[in-house]
This record gives sequence, structure tokens and C-alpha cells, in this order.
Amino acid sequence: MELADPRASRAVLLGGARYEWLPELPAVTRNLGAIAGALQDPDLWGLAPEHCTVLPDPDDPREASRTVRRAADEAAAEGMLVVYYAGHGLVDPIDGSLVLALRDTDPAVPYEAGLPFEHIRRAVAGSRARRRLVIIDCCYAGRAAGHLAAGESGTEAVADQAGTDETALLVSAPRNRNAFAPPGEPYTAFTGELLRVLRGGLPDRPAILDVRTVWREVALRLRERGFELPELRSAGDELALARNAARHHRDLVGRIVVAASGVDDRDLWQAAVLILRHDRSRGAVGVRINAPTMDPLPADIPREWRRLLTTPAVLFDAGPLSRYEGFIAVARLRPDAEPPLRFRPLRDRLGVISLSADPAPLGPVLAGLRLFSGYLGWGPEQLEADIDGGLLLLTDAPAGEALSSRPRDLWTSLHARARGE
Repeated sequence: MELADPRASRAVLLGGARYEWLPELPAVTRNLGAIAGALQDPDLWGLAPEHCTVLPDPDDPREASRTVRRAADEAAAEGMLVVYYAGHGLVDPIDGSLVLALRDTDPAVPYEAGLPFEHIRRAVAGSRARRRLVIIDCCYAGRAAGHLAAGESGTEAVADQAGTDETALLVSAPRNRNAFAPPGEPYTAFTGELLRVLRGGLPDRPAILDVRTVWREVALRLRERGFELPELRSAGDELALARNAARHHRDLVGRIVVAASGVDDRDLWQAAVLILRHDRSRGAVGVRINAPTMDPLPADIPREWRRLLTTPAVLFDAGPLSRYEGFIAVARLRPDAEPPLRFRPLRDRLGVISLSADPAPLGPVLAGLRLFSGYLGWGPEQLEADIDGGLLLLTDAPAGEALSSRPRDLWTSLHARARGE
């Protein structure tokens, strides 16, 4: 199974967070950015930013429809066309067709200012791309009642009508109910779990994840949380979607891995590790980020550096290698701050800074700093083997977790996230 050529592919991501007549859905804005990031991530697929169009809160259904048609026309046969919508979904009370709500859509007359799904269906069906994926994350709020068929939910009826040959259609809920945006969570329930699967990967699955595998895992996680279950409709449901993040590791720098629960190695037992260097042919270096020591800071650490340390301001036992040969300083930049001299970026504004740098001007630049003694090391392809073999779990945690104020809780929380619990 091979991925579609990202150079020949196109994606359009539509979403409504603000409405005149319907409740606002602020999570949708974050949905769009995160889905775009996942599609563009070279570790997952590598779609070029200029080939991924994001339309947040579109006003004009004609503009949205034209954007989808343009992408459908530009996608080549060897590529994939992806269309994603999140927001309010309405069902036309007259003919039962699905309408995607835009900012000024009146739920009483959705066809006046909404985007009929039929426009999406026609554009997708006309694309030369052999692989086509449509993802709909929306709620119906009881408006599909007039379209219910015997033994069939409103979403099932809409999904079956919307189906296009050779197209996989993912619908976020199986019945005439709202999709959920859980309070306090950054994404809607369906898209959040979809992102966790794509970002975290599935350790026991093939190197390439197809749509059906992803759908089953997302459905399992939503069922465990008590949410509505997504459905997969139409042909093409085994099309390749993304590299399995738990199996493909082109660049692990700045990623956090955690030891599996069965690992009893003294250096890795319940360890959470930030990867500092990674080269498949040369090996990898990482530091344990959840092992603060009880020892006082060494006297040779200047006062200016001590003032910059993140709580708990102690030395961390990062691993057994070179433990007495100096310290590794991991720092996080403030938003919009320019990297200072002798700062080597890792990921998510996190990097390694040399203690030979002048600490005096760093107060307004650094949002956090932590000192590590020693490190962990892997030989060529050894880190990949440990991940593929299940000894280490690759997490989707942002690199900033390396400076958590509760480091001793990191293994428990990150291990649960990596396992999808």
C-alpha cells in the first residue's frame, strides 16, 4: 500500500466557528489548523501548504463551492483529493439533503445561505484523482427528522446519498444527534480522536494507515468515551491515508517517547524521554524529563542561570551516559522571541542552549529552562526498533511538556495518551 503523491494532491478544509443564527463552535478553528498541520506533516504525508486551502468561517457558499471545484480540478490522477468540513450540519426540510452551515445560514431555511453537500459531491465526483476522501464533522440538532427512513438514521441516509464512487466518506455521528465539542478540550470529539490517531500512530498496525483502520480506531476511542460513533461510507474505504507515526520515524527530534508499562530496564523504567538528536544511520540521544533529583544544584552553576530555571528548579537525572561531564540545558522560547545565540531548536519553540552563552539578556527571551545531567543513547536504527517493538511508545505530546511543572506525573499521563486511554 502506497500513499498518494502529495505533489499531485489537493485539500480543502472548511469550517464554521462563528454563526449569526446558530451556536458558536470555537473548537472548529483549532480543528482546521490541526488537520492542516497533520496533512502537511512530512512524517505523515507531506502535502505542500500551497496545496492545502483552509477556509475558516466562509460567508459565501459560492466561494466555498468554487474552492472545492478548483482543488478537485487541480488534483491529478496519482494524487488524492481531501475535503474536510467541521461545524453545524443541517438537513433541508424539503428534500432531506445535507447542508453545511456557513456563518449566515438560517437553520429554518438552510438552502438560502448554506453550502449544499451536493455541490461538494459533484466536485469530488468530477476529480481526476483516483483517491478521494471526504470528512464531515458536524451535528444535525434534530433537523434530520423529516428524512428518516425505516430503520435508518438521518446520518445514514445522508451518508448513503452523499456517497461517490471511489470515495471514502467519514461521517462523525451515526444518528440524528449533535456531534460533540467537549468543554475544556481543544477540538471537537471526532476530530480530536482523529488527530490523536494520526499524530500518535498505532504501534501494532502496518507502516501505512488506511482509512478503514483509522476509522475503526477512532470509533473505538469515541465509544470508550461515551460519544456518538463515526461511520464510514462509500467505496475506497481502504485507501492509504497517512504514514503510521508509531512506525515511521524520519525525524524524531523534539518528540517525546515513553517506556511501555512492561519495560523493567533500570534506565527506562517509567521513563519519559525527550529526543535531542536523531539520525537513522547514526543513532539517537535523549534525556529523561521526569526524573528530578533531590540534590541541590551544583555550586558551579552561575546565579544568572539559576534565576531562569523552571519550577521545580532542580537538576534532572537524564540518563547514565556522561553524567559527570557537564549539563544539558533545554529551554523554551517565548512567543515571537528570536532564537538567541548558541540556541539549537528542536521543536515547538523548544531547544538546547549552551551554558557558555551570556545569560544576562535571556530573561525576556526564555519562557522556561531546565538542566539535565547525563543522557540516554541509541545506536543506528535502535530507537526505531525500540518503538516498532513496543518498548517505547511515541507520543503526540508537544515538546513543551519537557518543562512540565509536574514532571513526576508525566509518565502516567503521556503513557495513557500514547495508548489512547
